[in-house]
Amino acid sequence: MKPIAVSLKSTGRSLNILINDFIFNQSTVDTVLEDLMIKGLKVAGGDRLGKTIIFAQNKMHAQYIIERFNKLYPQYHGSFAKRIVCDDSYAQTLIIDFKIAARDPHIAVSVDMLDTGIDVPEILNLVFFKRVRSKIKFWQMIGRGTRLCPNLFGEDQHKTHFLIFDYLGNFEFFRTNKDGLTGSETQSLSEAIFAKRIRLIHLLQQSAFIDAPYQEIRSSLIQTVLSQINALNPELVSVKLQRQYVEKYKQQEAFTCLSDRDKHDLTKYLAPIVYLDDTDEYAKRFDNLMYGLMIAQIEGLGQFQKGKKELINIGINLSKRMTIAQIKEKVELITTIGTDEFWKTSDSVTFEKVRVELRGLIKFLVDEGPNKNPIYTNLKDDILMVKEGDPLDPAYDFTDYKVKVNRYIEQHKDHIAIHKLRNNIQLTSKDYQSLEHILTGELGTLEDYKREYQDTPFGLLVRKIAKMEYDAAVAAFSEFINDQSLSQSQIVFVKKIVNHIVQNGYIESVSELMKPPFDKPQSFIKLFDSAKQKLIVEAVTSIKDNAIKVIG
Repeated sequence: MKPIAVSLKSTGRSLNILINDFIFNQSTVDTVLEDLMIKGLKVAGGDRLGKTIIFAQNKMHAQYIIERFNKLYPQYHGSFAKRIVCDDSYAQTLIIDFKIAARDPHIAVSVDMLDTGIDVPEILNLVFFKRVRSKIKFWQMIGRGTRLCPNLFGEDQHKTHFLIFDYLGNFEFFRTNKDGLTGSETQSLSEAIFAKRIRLIHLLQQSAFIDAPYQEIRSSLIQTVLSQINALNPELVSVKLQRQYVEKYKQQEAFTCLSDRDKHDLTKYLAPIVYLDDTDEYAKRFDNLMYGLMIAQIEGLGQFQKGKKELINIGINLSKRMTIAQIKEKVELITTIGTDEFWKTSDSVTFEKVRVELRGLIKFLVDEGPNKNPIYTNLKDDILMVKEGDPLDPAYDFTDYKVKVNRYIEQHKDHIAIHKLRNNIQLTSKDYQSLEHILTGELGTLEDYKREYQDTPFGLLVRKIAKMEYDAAVAAFSEFINDQSLSQSQIVFVKKIVNHIVQNGYIESVSELMKPPFDKPQSFIKLFDSAKQKLIVEAVTSIKDNAIKVIG
């Protein structure tokens, strides 16, 4: 996996004075943060910045970065980015939270504490906001982004690269990546939805849609778009750069009758900087689908048939979950979606009704194991230029110990010990010795292993990297999955456990069952009686033990 670097040159004066002036300059810090938020690699449909480490110069610098971030992005309520330094009493708690993919913080501003050792496969962005001159430390810091992570961007959309922002000339110092350019290559859901809303506002001003039901939809779209524009923070440089468009289109009168130029300007200049204050990614994907369906029908586009097929499949999948109260309430609408009569008479008014009433139900379709079928989008920006750095000199071999371990395990999944761990089969002493030889003999030394993985047992490490086969995880919980007396909510909970183990290899502690993502909509304690709780705990514990305990 290659890193990609973005560098920012600085010139003049004494180096120490220059660095301090540079890193504590408000404009510089704001520019760095906006670069990251705009150009950084995203997850959750492109709406949320991926896990990020900012390497700060010192504790004061880290705190200043956090203060500026909270000033620039108040919509995150002070939880999205956090300072993590060794003498903070809550540092370990923040590190634990940072390791959980969907939990805040998503940006960790660190002084030395996260330079080495931390293992977070979801890390997508590294920001070098400090000067580094030790080659070993430099590559250890880069190593934070090298872990592979399957399905990070969606089903079968794996992590294949990560992004480095270098603002203190470290890559130049190490004679690599003198010029780097890469950005966010996918259009976010927020941007896509905003653009589609603008297109619909423009289309629905035609005479064919003058009747009240269509104009009600148009008015609602205008109010939504206006609220997004008026929510923009005028302190952001990206907003200041588009000030003329923000000022023009934050007034309702600007939408009375949109011209083609208005549509172009709104889509080009404002769509990339607005945001949606909605955390339900699946609902937003459904909005994107339905708006696209409405546009395709009005404009007679070929994509209409594809959208129609997706909506019918969603209706079919929802109809299989009528034991869920929220879905049952919409049974009449859901059952009509697949009928010929629905498609003969449907128009934008009907599709808007479907969007509003079903968007909150899409999240119930995600607990499907490996065969889940959520809505996917793959909306690409036009890429004008991408330049990766020149190959590194032989003295700077990018293949560090952790990369070699990951690569070996990924390429040798049929090795007997790795196969057993993937299939929840207990190891023999011979299997254990084989793993020990590979990890502390072939790929590196015992010192390498302890430096990177501390006291992690060999079996747990391999399980975490190789994951667990879905069939093996299902077999471990088959007693519950096949139990006809379980409610739908209980089955969904068990499937959450299975999916978590498939993705992570095991559950670290049974206390995790009381935390996200297991605590909603109902908790473990409320869902199961004491007897079933005991059986589930035993199954979870057994899976972890099979990676630790040795027989024979």
